[in-house]
Amino acid sequence: MFKKSVLMTLPAMVLTMSTVSLAQNTDDAIRYSQTITGGTALSAGMGGAIGALGGDYSVASVNPAGLGLYRKSEFGGTIGFFNASGNTTYYGTSDDDRKFNFNIPNFHLVINSPNPNRIKTKGWMSTTFAIGYNKQNNLGEYWRFRGDNPDNSIVNSFLADAGNVTPDKLNPFSSGLAYQTYLIDQSLDSNGYTSNLGPINGGMNQSATIDSRGRIGETNISFAGNYSNRLYIGGSLAIRRLVYEREYSFNERNLSDSVPSFQSLQYRQFQEDRGTSFALRGGAIFRVSDYFRLGASALLPLDYSIRTTYSGSIDSEVANTTHFYEAEGEYRYKLRQPARFTGSATFVYEKLAILSIDYELVDYSRIRLNDDADSFLDQNDRIRSELRNTGNLRAGLEFRFTDLYVRGGFQSTGSPYVNENFGKPIQQYALGFGYRNEEFFFDVAYTFSKRDQLYFPYSYAGSTNRPASIQSNSNQLLLSVGTRF
Repeated sequence: MFKKSVLMTLPAMVLTMSTVSLAQNTDDAIRYSQTITGGTALSAGMGGAIGALGGDYSVASVNPAGLGLYRKSEFGGTIGFFNASGNTTYYGTSDDDRKFNFNIPNFHLVINSPNPNRIKTKGWMSTTFAIGYNKQNNLGEYWRFRGDNPDNSIVNSFLADAGNVTPDKLNPFSSGLAYQTYLIDQSLDSNGYTSNLGPINGGMNQSATIDSRGRIGETNISFAGNYSNRLYIGGSLAIRRLVYEREYSFNERNLSDSVPSFQSLQYRQFQEDRGTSFALRGGAIFRVSDYFRLGASALLPLDYSIRTTYSGSIDSEVANTTHFYEAEGEYRYKLRQPARFTGSATFVYEKLAILSIDYELVDYSRIRLNDDADSFLDQNDRIRSELRNTGNLRAGLEFRFTDLYVRGGFQSTGSPYVNENFGKPIQQYALGFGYRNEEFFFDVAYTFSKRDQLYFPYSYAGSTNRPASIQSNSNQLLLSVGTRF
């Protein structure tokens, strides 16, 4: 049911789209710039600390020089089972939920070419070519929150967003939707807007659900060389692909009749992102002794080209009459990710135990968003001031019992925010085991990660709206299998 004309045509809506969700764009930029090193079950079981360890295909996404430690060719792959859950608290009410999915985090082919002179001990001992895929991050999340808000309504946010512009200039994905569904209207005595619900001072039962799915995957074409079994160097071209979908539903009900003319509303958003990027990665590993190796690598990414499709809608029931309106649009922009620099060390105790450590530096304040209309100038200023340089620590320990291996690992992904209340470090813990002989390998790993964050469902000048406190947890089981030849 509509009482008003369409706000704008689709082309105009698309032009507006790039300025619609600037805060969301910052969240997206961080989401697409963070990685959780893994891919194979061996790497996951070691906490992703394989930068100087090598000999496993996941190293192509950390330090491709590690491919130079291969002694045979190899073909293999990995399957994963992923569970995401969220525990939330909002206005004193707790809630929780979870979701499952199946994925393929790795498959690869490694071709090792030894020097024909088998008795050679100096010079180039072998070269390695590898091609394959490693998942860099699982973007799946599912959580919901609910509570009784005694202070305000999301309609306050729509009203503040409307400002003093004419109806055809309203944000088509927030205040424009509210205008079309009788939640706000033009004021009779000014150029501003007023709420059709009258003064709103709380008394609203609010609930929301966020369901996201997606991944960041990396296809690597890599080369590496082994010089005198002492120095290993490598480089790769990484083709990155991101796929992300997010559904957000915010519901508000007037249970206490605090606003006589208002019964309920449901505000929905849907976002779908597709992007492709290229990156260059290079590194080296030096075997200081049979017991100790040092590694260093760098990743220089090129811009992501991202296409976003976006839609929003509101269902409202005002004065016992229902209304519905929706808008949709599409826009394209570029995301410049920060470079990554990794230092690694591996300690080997005979053939019984290995301790491996990686430390990676990432400066998130160097993220940039760009489009043809220069729509992100304010957003980039916000990124410079609110994001920071941080470090990611990965550590793993492996014990060997003839052909059997037992592993444990830890991974801490530093918070990109200056104010960590908006996103604390992500902690991941891992356990794994494997069986390996000259022709066959089988590895299993279990990982558990958690992250604490605050989520503001809406905001406006003078708001006392509280954030939802969220603890996001994920569990993953990885199974890798392969053959050597």
